[in-house]
Amino acid sequence: MKTDLYQQVERLTRKWWFYLLAFLVPAILPPFASTGLGYWRELNSFIWHVSDEVYNKKLTYQASMPIMHLFVLLLIVALLVLGKRFGRAFSLLVALNYAYIAFIQTSVVTEKYGLVLISELFAWYLIVFLLWLWEAWAPKNDYTWDKSQRKPYWAIPLALLAFWDPDQTWQLHLRYFIVSYSPTAFCMMTPIYLTVLLFIYPKVNPLLLRVQGFVGILISVITLVIAFMKEPSGGVYWTLLHVPLILISLYSFILGIRTKITTQNQ
Repeated sequence: MKTDLYQQVERLTRKWWFYLLAFLVPAILPPFASTGLGYWRELNSFIWHVSDEVYNKKLTYQASMPIMHLFVLLLIVALLVLGKRFGRAFSLLVALNYAYIAFIQTSVVTEKYGLVLISELFAWYLIVFLLWLWEAWAPKNDYTWDKSQRKPYWAIPLALLAFWDPDQTWQLHLRYFIVSYSPTAFCMMTPIYLTVLLFIYPKVNPLLLRVQGFVGILISVITLVIAFMKEPSGGVYWTLLHVPLILISLYSFILGIRTKITTQNQ
């Protein structure tokens, strides 16, 4: 895409109403169910039923989790070693990871409702996927590690917690570093990829940084609301588990809003 289009979209994402529209996506794009719209009469049971089915769908990928964890680790290591030479490939592979996440988390086939598409999540994930794909095509990030810049080292333990993702309440086993479902979860991969962007700041794509940060905020709020409604006793644990997403997304959004386009971003 041409630079002038990037500048137009970048300016658009500085408008307050852009984020209001993003926040209102659930009202604009209600969930789709192939059995029809009857679920509106039983919306609560629809939400719980579909969330359980999505979780069960995730479990079918258990055998591939060690490979997916290795994939994420190799991505980070390759970027650390090769720097900007690996930049396009890194962005493309991150985009593919988000496509994988969207497939697992936003659609499911159930006996009760047929094919279900969680439209609001799909829309938000699609935006993040397209921004990373755009970054792979027309790079704005500069992955040259500048040691003179102050680094957000506080984000590293949070990113490690997200990678660990012990998603069984208070079962803090180290094996989750290999077998957890973090590579399938937007909530867990987003703090990791945002941490990478924070470490190359200010030579970062501000559009990508702020929009992904805002989507992370939205997802964290929705996830925690559902967690507290479904299992209040486990809500505190889920809040702690989502601290990386909340803090890193909020920091990235604020930093992205404050960042102006520089020559290297164009």
